[in-house]
Amino acid sequence: MATHDYVLDNATGANFRSDLNNALAAIVSNNSSSTEPSTKYAYQWWADTNEGVLKIRNSSNDGWVTLLQLDGTLTLEDGSASAPALGFRDDLNTGIFSSAADTLDVTCGGTTRGSFSSSGLTVTGNVTATTFVGDVDANNGDFDGTLEADAITVAGVALNTVIAGVASTNVTVADESSDTTCFPLFVTAATGDLPPKSGSNLSFNSSNGTLTATAFSGDGSALTGVGGTTINNNANNRVITGSGSANTLEGESELTYDSGTLNLVPSSGEGRILVIGGEGEDARLTLAADDGDDHIDQYNIEARASDNSFRIDQFSGGSRVDRLSIDTEASGGNVTIHTGNLVIGTSGKGIDFSATTDASGGTSELLDDYEEGTWTPDARDGSLTASKAFYTKIGRQVTLHCRLESFTDTSTNDQLTITGIPFGVNSDGADIAHGSARYQNISETDNTVCFITHARQGFNFSGGDSGTFSQVRHNELNSSSRIDLIATYFVGL
Repeated sequence: MATHDYVLDNATGANFRSDLNNALAAIVSNNSSSTEPSTKYAYQWWADTNEGVLKIRNSSNDGWVTLLQLDGTLTLEDGSASAPALGFRDDLNTGIFSSAADTLDVTCGGTTRGSFSSSGLTVTGNVTATTFVGDVDANNGDFDGTLEADAITVAGVALNTVIAGVASTNVTVADESSDTTCFPLFVTAATGDLPPKSGSNLSFNSSNGTLTATAFSGDGSALTGVGGTTINNNANNRVITGSGSANTLEGESELTYDSGTLNLVPSSGEGRILVIGGEGEDARLTLAADDGDDHIDQYNIEARASDNSFRIDQFSGGSRVDRLSIDTEASGGNVTIHTGNLVIGTSGKGIDFSATTDASGGTSELLDDYEEGTWTPDARDGSLTASKAFYTKIGRQVTLHCRLESFTDTSTNDQLTITGIPFGVNSDGADIAHGSARYQNISETDNTVCFITHARQGFNFSGGDSGTFSQVRHNELNSSSRIDLIATYFVGL
């Protein structure tokens, strides 16, 4: 079992070979270990011996994707109807998934069409077959051709008729005088032997004699017992809702619609718009606008059912692109910006960490700046040549590094002071050691500590001594002197 950071450091031959052999051992064993590699790369393999699975690092390098068991068993994620665990490259919403324990589901076009479980097979939609063997329990079944069966029941009532290619002429029905919903039978306007038909658009309550239909034809002049509808609290632009009483509607004073504007203004209590998606479906609020280019810019604010996250996405180029998401508390509650940067638009504002525990001397928990770039080192006396001069500023802290050489002043008995720091030093940060250096071809050998000098707005190189601090001076330099340094200091409040 081996892991490696895959960085081969400069070393002696034997040490380099040992480091290389360790890297090769990590490669051939797929980084096998009971804990994840300390240094991770996108698409990196990891044989997790603790869980007994082979994993691969995702493209964002922020998580692992489980592929299969180390014993060769292939395992899949549960998936869903819209994103099956096993799909097809050109049809990702068609395939297989598992909606629950001991259940295998088949989805087509994002819709579950078949489910295998311990209780049997459940099919959604039509089933086409040339032969059925065993019992068939069909809901709204449609059989084409000849239907042969030992026994047929309709609504629990047996028809003592054996259908074997011969149409039955006698049908026995039960008394349904107390049934609240009956569907009258009718035949089409055609000739010949016609089967009876019914439709859900026309029903009859045999208990109270009420006939219900979705539409009526005619002027209704011959109808009796038809009452009018009353709208209570009606006024201009008010939205009309049901009242709970027959033939009575209510005008909502707190909900109005006027010239494209829907207003919800409660007289007391909170105002709320509730959007609930169907089982397994998202709840979405869509905002769309056109800036005059005949291309609608659409944003969706949604609660996503697949992971219960909150998301804002943009419909662009024919597809929806996530812009921002907030995970559930159970998933860590992380806020993710999927595209673009988090831009702080006001100077002095940033990220506030006031929710964290403070030290007794804490004065601020606001991270209000980040910057990185290059700087131009110079010598207080004479000149120099600088390279690899970069800096990073995080809040008040500035870290910089560079290489210094070709000093022109090699005779002055003055402290070597490097100026040109990218941000000034206030007095509260003066004369404090903030970094280290290595150097060559300098007669003073122990002054490897960088410290900022407020008075000179630069830093010197110092070391310990039995008396006062020892310092590198110009007359200790020569034409071959070189200094590599890294230093950190703080700008003033």
